[in-house]
Amino acid sequence: MDSSHLHRRPHKIRRTGRHATPSQVEKVAGTAAKAAPAVAIAGALVALPQSAHAEVKTPASATTVTEQAHTTALVKQAAQPKSRTYTVRSGDTLSEIAAKIYGNPARWTWIYAANRAKIHNPNSIYVGEKLTIPNHAPTGTTSYSAKHAKKPATTVLTSSAKKLSGNLGCSGLEALWVAAGGARSHAFIAAEIAMAESGGRQYAHSPTNDFGYWQINGVHGAMATYNPIRNAKAAIAISSNGHNWRPWTTYVTGAYRGRC
Repeated sequence: MDSSHLHRRPHKIRRTGRHATPSQVEKVAGTAAKAAPAVAIAGALVALPQSAHAEVKTPASATTVTEQAHTTALVKQAAQPKSRTYTVRSGDTLSEIAAKIYGNPARWTWIYAANRAKIHNPNSIYVGEKLTIPNHAPTGTTSYSAKHAKKPATTVLTSSAKKLSGNLGCSGLEALWVAAGGARSHAFIAAEIAMAESGGRQYAHSPTNDFGYWQINGVHGAMATYNPIRNAKAAIAISSNGHNWRPWTTYVTGAYRGRC
């Protein structure tokens, strides 16, 4: 044998097939391919919170909501009138008026405070008085202790009406109507009719022979009198206790309205 042939390095035979060991290039390529899905997933995971965050709307702060509610309340308050008026009727007390208007009789002090210039004694108010009715508690509302809630209707009488004769005002005519047996619920309109007919004069006499406060015509015989109680009783009888005022011209024409 040739000695040079003996020391020659044997050739490696490259194997082929599916079990062949991958080359370095193939390893790098495979690693990249395997890593690609993970990168894509990671990207998706990162993107989702960003997308969700974009849809979240920042809520209004509590301060903003409070300010809006306060502004709305001020607008509503400004739209309401500060006060209105109420005309006192027979049998009214401050407590009853407060219960009627506010639904709370204890708020009579609001009315009293708003009308101190005209109400000198809260236990005595007079028919025909126009009272200011505030929508809110006036400043300096009095703490006066009410005694008028159960007062009888006589508290509305004026000094001239206590004797129920002579020239009477609206409150005196109402008291006379009730004293003669008339319905208290119709006393106010009865007084308005009498004021329109006679001006509240006991001895009023018309050219058509009508007598007294309610101008009872002479055709009614003894009922046509100047006597206060009998004159009132005649008016009660003729009007069916205040249910029919049509025999009086001042009622038919509407001239009685606003007299009390």
